Amino acid sequence: MKLTDETYYSMQANLEYMSVSQYKSFMNCEAATLAELRGDYKRGSGNALVVGNYVHAWNDGTLEAYKEKFKDDIYQKNGKPRADFIKADAMIETLAADKYCMKMLKGRKEVTITGEIAGAKWKGKIDVLNRRSGYFVDLKTTRSIIELQWSEKLRQKVSFIEMYDYMIQVAVYAELERMAAKRDYYLVPYIVAVSKEDIPDHAVISLADEYRIGHELEEIKKNMPHILDVKADKAKPVRCEKCEYCRQTKKIENPIFYTDLGGWMYGMQ
Repeated sequence: MKLTDETYYSMQANLEYMSVSQYKSFMNCEAATLAELRGDYKRGSGNALVVGNYVHAWNDGTLEAYKEKFKDDIYQKNGKPRADFIKADAMIETLAADKYCMKMLKGRKEVTITGEIAGAKWKGKIDVLNRRSGYFVDLKTTRSIIELQWSEKLRQKVSFIEMYDYMIQVAVYAELERMAAKRDYYLVPYIVAVSKEDIPDHAVISLADEYRIGHELEEIKKNMPHILDVKADKAKPVRCEKCEYCRQTKKIENPIFYTDLGGWMYGMQ
């Protein structure tokens, strides 16, 4: 199918193409992702996503249209913006006041790229593509740029880059863009980040790590055969038993022992 702004996020496009968000979703819970692709489950978008898209709409010049489309989310009944969007405006003002950030945000906006990786068709949207200057940018909103967060997967505190697996996105986008341009090297990837704090922090972060990009692409190649089998109903999806979907559809067949819950100890007072 031909991808357009109207069809990019459609169910048909998601069934035909793999995306970074879909891949990460499969890695978190195959059962929930497959149910979502089939239209049997819809996860809540959450206000954080709406706020993030608000800042993205400013970057690509469609903010007024976005405000109109999501006015019920953005405005109170008295017409005043809700607190999250007052904060979003402060985030935008922070970026707009920084000359270096604005320089990095110059280029083609919301560029759709497609290609084949690990036997699957992929799609992606690059926030800012500047081939003339040799880089691309992903615009990120985050709770904090410098605060480390606890990762259950890695069992340690990590940056927001690692917390949300942004290097997977960088690897896929770098490879798709390289293939589209028929080059043998990657453009330099950057994140322009702005925080959701009362006084927003902001940074331009280089992700020019070809070893890490190669590592993430190798991990994708290892994982894709099973993911494609799940999408094609050739393999049973694995349940994580932790997410909202698994809690909603949980069927108990046997009891568990209390020590299976973890954190147990003898000699408690």
